[in-house]
Amino acid sequence: MKNKLRIFAVILLIILGIGGVSGGWMLISEPDGKNFQWTVELLEGTPFRNFLIPGIVLFIMNGLLPLFIAAVTIIKIKKYAVFIVLQGCILIGWLTAEIIFSRNLFSPLMHSLFYGIAILLIVCGGVLFKTTKYE
Repeated sequence: MKNKLRIFAVILLIILGIGGVSGGWMLISEPDGKNFQWTVELLEGTPFRNFLIPGIVLFIMNGLLPLFIAAVTIIKIKKYAVFIVLQGCILIGWLTAEIIFSRNLFSPLMHSLFYGIAILLIVCGGVLFKTTKYE
């Protein structure tokens, strides 16, 4: 059971990481939002004038970091489960900030899906942490 849970967490992390890297890169390469058919007016009321900084944060925090955590989980680095929980918390923070800062970009289906992934990561990491013996 524990191994299946670890594999499930790795799959979630890889899916999140690929999405974060590709989405972040699209925002970095076209900070005006054209890759998503967005305009910078969507950022009205936020601290950002374009999508460059959100793209960089997305690329690193929900792209590269979950891929790194997936690798750490695969090779079973000590306390890897804590990193899985941390990534779930980071994703919740990202989604919540996105909703607060830019209500124009709120997508109920997408946000619900990613909140679900975040919760699954937190639960998987928590169970793995409790069932793994650390010396």
